[in-house]
Amino acid sequence: MIQTPLSPVLNNVVSTLITIAYVKFALEVGSYVRVKYGVTELSRKFVHLCACSFVVFWPLYDAGHWGWRLNVTVPAVMSLRLIYKVGRFFLGGIRGAILKDPEDEDVRSMSRTSSPSELLFGPLQMTLIMCRIGLTRFMTEIGVVVMASLVGDGVAAMVGIEYGKRAYRMPLVGGDKSVEGTIGCALGTMGAILFFSYMCGVEVTGGYRMLVAYGIVSAIVEATALRNFDNLLLALAMEMAVKHHAKLGPS
Repeated sequence: MIQTPLSPVLNNVVSTLITIAYVKFALEVGSYVRVKYGVTELSRKFVHLCACSFVVFWPLYDAGHWGWRLNVTVPAVMSLRLIYKVGRFFLGGIRGAILKDPEDEDVRSMSRTSSPSELLFGPLQMTLIMCRIGLTRFMTEIGVVVMASLVGDGVAAMVGIEYGKRAYRMPLVGGDKSVEGTIGCALGTMGAILFFSYMCGVEVTGGYRMLVAYGIVSAIVEATALRNFDNLLLALAMEMAVKHHAKLGPS
């Protein structure tokens, strides 16, 4: 935690406001990128990368006070907003959704085809993962590695869009991928692990061997995961990898 003269309550509230300002700025920049360059996927992934980086604000919170849980304020609010904006979906026979506007700013910046229903998959899964990690894996190695792997997922898409030349598709599962994007996923995951662990002061056990192992695991999962559930499957796989890291390679 960063030492401040503020009381624990005020410190955690201020930290939350800083996080909110950061996310608001990221959404505005993402919208600008979409309008300026007309590439929705780049805008989506930019917002995705910024969202994953919410962990860098963890050290601002006073972990000795219950208010550290406010770190999930942004993903919790975004989850509710996304559900509201989905349009129409069914889950267990219960219909939930209200707004059905494909021109809504969040729909346009966070979906591939401006379809509100798409918010149910990548974006909503992402915000729910952030909520779980922020509440149950706060300032831990698992939290750092899981969120870093989602950075790798975003990097994979951006590299694939800009530089993907060698396309491939895994049989039965996954979508269209590129060798360049898969390499970008591994490197993005490793880079984010180093950055997040440094910013949070959280040690990632296993040294560079495990760093490379995590990068490889994230790339494999990203390449083979079902398209609409890649964020969820990647998060689960990386959490399992950290829990059983001894089986991935020597420390």
